[in-house]
Amino acid sequence: MQGWETKSGETPIDDITGLIPKGVTTRTQLNFLEAQNILKAVVKYIGEKPNEHSAPFDLSWCLKLHQEMFGDVWEWAGQPRRKDLNLGTPWYNVQADLKNLFDDLRYWEKNWADILEQAVHLHYRSVLIHPFLNGNGRWSRMLSNIWLLLHDHPIVMWPEAIAGGVSTVRKEYLLALKNADNGNMSPLIELHRSFIEKSDPEDAQI
Repeated sequence: MQGWETKSGETPIDDITGLIPKGVTTRTQLNFLEAQNILKAVVKYIGEKPNEHSAPFDLSWCLKLHQEMFGDVWEWAGQPRRKDLNLGTPWYNVQADLKNLFDDLRYWEKNWADILEQAVHLHYRSVLIHPFLNGNGRWSRMLSNIWLLLHDHPIVMWPEAIAGGVSTVRKEYLLALKNADNGNMSPLIELHRSFIEKSDPEDAQI
């Protein structure tokens, strides 16, 4: 494989077992195929307002969402990882941690007035768990945007550069996640807020 070097903050792709399309030789090709697949989920969940039936925010549905985003590209899409990565909770805790997250989310929904801050904490905790072999960041950002839409809040229009490679905005995003690791959620909250207020929909990756 060529061009598959791991960028800062990415999960390494050290095993292409389960890659469905044939003839993929670079990360650029892989990113394109994944983006096409993700667009289907965007149309389903962002193209029209989700509801409690289409997006119940439980363990089964969150796994299904990942499968819908990546199932055309990876055979293991939607399946919790069975090994430890450079990021994330131990693999054997993934499903329990996800269930606890969604239990907490329902508590936040009833007791926390700020929907955006709920979505930011959902995003961060999802990334922290890192349930899948690949696609965790994009899945987490989709998850939080669906939560926003479910509660009639504008979504975060992430710049395309946030998803990979080297860019100023990706560095800012990774630094905000690192601050959150140290207990300071403010930079991540402000970053979300900035892309609600200033984003250009033509240069965005939901």
